Amino acid sequence: MQAHNNPPILPKRIILLRHGESQGNMDAKTYTTIPDNKIPLTVKGLAQAWGAGVQIRDVISCNNTTSNWKVYFYVSPYQRTLSTLREIGLSFSRKEIIGVDEDCRLREQVFGNFQDEKKMKELKIKKEEYGQFFYRFPDGESIAALSDRVSVCNDHIITEGLSLPFCIRFTTSSASNSIMTSVKFSAMQRFIPSQSAHNSAATLEMR
Repeated sequence: MQAHNNPPILPKRIILLRHGESQGNMDAKTYTTIPDNKIPLTVKGLAQAWGAGVQIRDVISCNNTTSNWKVYFYVSPYQRTLSTLREIGLSFSRKEIIGVDEDCRLREQVFGNFQDEKKMKELKIKKEEYGQFFYRFPDGESIAALSDRVSVCNDHIITEGLSLPFCIRFTTSSASNSIMTSVKFSAMQRFIPSQSAHNSAATLEMR
């Protein structure tokens, strides 16, 4: 007897969102005194996140013309992404949210520990000379390594979220680019981290 494999029931839409403006976005010196994972949003960043929540809810609810939907949030453990999630969550009622999953694999590319501003400028020049995808920061990781972990995370989310109507992921610029590269099966040579999404901008929607 021949088995019939049914195609997976994927989420109706996956929305990828970068965090709101952070203190590190405004002043690179922030990375010299505050751990990357603890860098907070600015007042503007909090407002951006709240506004994104309103816009995302309008998209999902078709401007409040339908109520037959629910969302599931996946978020990086960094303070700036968690704060973005909290602001966006204000636009949704508890009954509209199925759950929240904090996944460390969605974190920013690791550059090391406290950053030396002058040294980082030199390393970024070397990265351009060596190649953005494979260059590994000393005490940090390469985009190739970042892509490996977000690819595993993508597989996990798709497998776990088969019956979820809407999935929203909150992450950082480098991780966002890696996720898009993974999802779109783009060649690694096309990976251009400098083309980052704007803060609190939805960069990817899939049906």
